[in-house]
Amino acid sequence: MKKVIGAVNCGCFMCQNNNSFDMPDEIIESVKKNELVLFCGAGISTESKTVLPTSFYMDILTFLNSEYILNLDTDITFSELMSKFCSIVPNGRKQLIRKIYERFDRIQSFPELYSSATRFHKKVSEIPQIKTIVTTNWDDYFEKECLATSIVDNKDVALWNTFDRRVFKVHGSINNIGSIVATTNDYDKCYERLSNEPIGDRLKTLLGSNCVVFIGFSFGDEDLNKIIDILSERLDDFANQFYLVTVDRSWEKNTDSRIIPIITDGQFFIHSLRNILVEEGNLVENDIYDFARYANQIASDFHKNWLNKIDDFNEKITFYPEIMLSIAYQDGVIHAYQRCYANRKKGDYLIPSYLSNVVASYHNLVDQHEKNKNYLQMYYALGYQDGLIDLEIFLKTNEYLIPPLFTYEGENFATEKELFDFIIANRNSEMYHYLKEIKVPKGTTPHFYPWYC
Repeated sequence: MKKVIGAVNCGCFMCQNNNSFDMPDEIIESVKKNELVLFCGAGISTESKTVLPTSFYMDILTFLNSEYILNLDTDITFSELMSKFCSIVPNGRKQLIRKIYERFDRIQSFPELYSSATRFHKKVSEIPQIKTIVTTNWDDYFEKECLATSIVDNKDVALWNTFDRRVFKVHGSINNIGSIVATTNDYDKCYERLSNEPIGDRLKTLLGSNCVVFIGFSFGDEDLNKIIDILSERLDDFANQFYLVTVDRSWEKNTDSRIIPIITDGQFFIHSLRNILVEEGNLVENDIYDFARYANQIASDFHKNWLNKIDDFNEKITFYPEIMLSIAYQDGVIHAYQRCYANRKKGDYLIPSYLSNVVASYHNLVDQHEKNKNYLQMYYALGYQDGLIDLEIFLKTNEYLIPPLFTYEGENFATEKELFDFIIANRNSEMYHYLKEIKVPKGTTPHFYPWYC
């Protein structure tokens, strides 16, 4: 086990539950092997007290007591309350869905609320080794923030191996309103699916063969207990040990031997797990994405400013058709940075070996284009490769360095004049005649799309 030190003497609202805890070795080793499964409840999402002052449960309870004078108490279960709403309110099912949408829409409308609701999800996105998530939540935050593909029904299960990161929506999804599980009848049908249908079989396999961490559930959660019972049935002594991360200290009284509680905040737990992976060399720091965004801005501005200043582009390209090689090269460099930054939610670039493997593949691609005399594609691929190498250099040095963006015959130049002087002294006749045959319409400049990345 690794000892994780919490927010010592920090009294702020956001850190008050960041308790010290022991990170089990089983969890650390399982995530290294892409075998950690997160099973997430409402506490990590819209129902967190850091998002809205009252839960959806309390909103519905208050509404029914106020509008229909029911005098309901909090001893009624969630599913019973939703059933009560659907049976009493006209068009109850439709109105319940409307209220769910209104809650999500309110959160989506305020960046501060959305940021609070997705803190956990964004932390999960920083650990690309977490490939499988199971959740009872209706929201689509794992899809948005972790680029996870949702698995909702049996048809989706058939495509299980198609997706790199997936999220099982046990209680349905807001993006598929017919799948939402809310009432007692919905829950009964859900348990039947988990017991007897392919989606349940897949989940049983997952929970029986991987390390599972439950996060965001309160003590005595009836639904959680039922799900664990169903997914653990027939495993007997071979059932896995489950871990449960919670701030609810009532779990310290837990008598279910299948569950080991870890009393700390869920977001802090994921953050701490990521820090351990970084310390042990299984992940790199995620500031590579900040550098990629910065480098893209610098390279893009340079590229646009240079092209905008070439008033006599058609005249220059007549004498120096090799100028198109630098245009292709710069587009490649820019696209390398852009793709890295766009990957932030997926996290591939955080895996230490990822960049070196991609660089090697582009080195082969450059050689292939050169052999086939596809010079423009060659220089585009060379730019993309050099952009990736620049990202590698940042990881090793933490320095914000960007290569000179004019290039020809294996050399890089800081200015257009240096490029032209070198071309005059070292012109490749075969490449010159190849480029000379390419006709660029007057008033336009070439642009190379990321079709070959």
